[in-house]
Amino acid sequence: MSTRTDFLIKFLQVISWITFIGLSIQTGALIFNFIFTQFNPAAAKDLYLGMDLSELFGQNEIYFGFLFSFIIVVTAIKAYLFFLITQIFSSLNLVKPFSEKVSKLISQISYYTFSIGLIGAIAHRYAQSLVKRGYDVDSAGQFWNDYSAFLMMAAVVFVIAQIFKKGLEMQSENDLTV
Repeated sequence: MSTRTDFLIKFLQVISWITFIGLSIQTGALIFNFIFTQFNPAAAKDLYLGMDLSELFGQNEIYFGFLFSFIIVVTAIKAYLFFLITQIFSSLNLVKPFSEKVSKLISQISYYTFSIGLIGAIAHRYAQSLVKRGYDVDSAGQFWNDYSAFLMMAAVVFVIAQIFKKGLEMQSENDLTV
């Protein structure tokens, strides 16, 4: 394995750790904002990243709770997805790349990626229904506008997971015959 490949893998591992930490902080901030809004309704005017859901909170706290729950869940699953990616980099052995642990991690990544896409699509539809009822929730869309990309990525990662499982089977058979 070349030093360039080693460097690239370490670089991607650092980037995935930074992304995981950033998404974890974002999830924590969103949870804090949600709880803080329950005690101080005026805080709904300037939520995380300038999101203004004060109109929705003032008119219907249940709708606000559902919408904000979607935001928190999508962000939390994205954070966990990047945690799984960091685990792949920690477990990856390029000399013998097909391992049971990496195979399971890739499968989990495909499932969580699909979950993000599915929950994002549901949240998008829910936000659209709130807009039809006259609520201004456009600022919340930034958390799931990429749901279709996650659905497509889930399909690609699922195929990669299946290829990886087959590679693991072939590597096991090869180890048995040698």
